[in-house]
Amino acid sequence: MRREQTLEEISDGKLYDSNDMVKADCHDCEGCCDCCQGMGDSVLLDPYDVYRLSAGLQKSAEQLLQEYLELGVTDGNILPHLRMTGVKEQCIFLNSEGRCHIHSIRPGFCRLFPLGRFYENGSFK
Repeated sequence: MRREQTLEEISDGKLYDSNDMVKADCHDCEGCCDCCQGMGDSVLLDPYDVYRLSAGLQKSAEQLLQEYLELGVTDGNILPHLRMTGVKEQCIFLNSEGRCHIHSIRPGFCRLFPLGRFYENGSFK
């Protein structure tokens, strides 16, 4: 398949590293962290996500469950998901500046952002 777009048409020409904020579908990232709160138990983790978190944070799977993860039932399966905290149900990995503390090892669900999320009237659904 041949693409009809050039890199210049779809890129701002900058090279980003793992902690840079990039243009997202809702608006240019302003660091509001709306995309990382109110997600409930929807940030499911697959075995590779758990492995990456365990290796990157140097924690065992048991330690991850105690500190950062929760278990929930999805379609009859018990699966781990990221723990949300506080009134706004913010991701446990948001730091005090509203940035992802684990951005370089974040789960696949987070890597796919903004796919799978609907932004309307200033909030995600």
